[in-house]
Amino acid sequence: MLKVQGLTGGYGDSQVLFGIDFEAQAGQAVSLIGRNGMGKTTTVRTLMGMLPARGGSIELQGKVLGRLASHVVARLGVGLVPEGRRVFGSLSVEENLVATARAAEGRSGWSLDRVLDLFPRLRERRRQSARTLSGGEQQMLAIGRALMTNPQLLVLDEATEGLAPLIRHEIWDCLRTLKREGMTIVVVDKNLTEMASLLDRHHIVEKGRVVWSGTPEELKSRADLAHRYLGI
Repeated sequence: MLKVQGLTGGYGDSQVLFGIDFEAQAGQAVSLIGRNGMGKTTTVRTLMGMLPARGGSIELQGKVLGRLASHVVARLGVGLVPEGRRVFGSLSVEENLVATARAAEGRSGWSLDRVLDLFPRLRERRRQSARTLSGGEQQMLAIGRALMTNPQLLVLDEATEGLAPLIRHEIWDCLRTLKREGMTIVVVDKNLTEMASLLDRHHIVEKGRVVWSGTPEELKSRADLAHRYLGI
């Protein structure tokens, strides 16, 4: 589904990525983990076309993304749940969802009712302004908005950052449901315990490179990796 090789990039004269390598097979869930400032969000932004790739390659189902604009990347099937949620506060919950809706091509896809079934809280608040929602509800809305584009690949940057434990649990339950339905997922987060039941593979990012990859079970058995690269 997704293959990233030797990806380099950054901001202006500052290089942040020095050869990122990772991939996700169709139906897999994989992570990018590491301390703050190591290049995880920069990788996501480069993948989405928000920053230009300076080198390396990004392929989605064999299609080269390279320097494509963000809206083109989205149309090719990548749905982003950005860090900080970034919902449209002046719009209602329903308006946020339908504003980005895109019909599925030749398959049963995500509709407004299906998203509201996945997140019953949003159904209860569908007429409310998005700015009146709690942080957890806004994250549900951001996920629902991404699903309404009918993506083949869902990318979540800081999936549960700053959320209460109960809401975090609901978000992870939702992602497990999506994976069971065949969604391919790339997630950036710090909650290794909750991630373990979702992920097929971790990728540790350190100073703009993937320095280790393996299963959640392998990472759990390597206390040295957690201490060296994750700060725990």
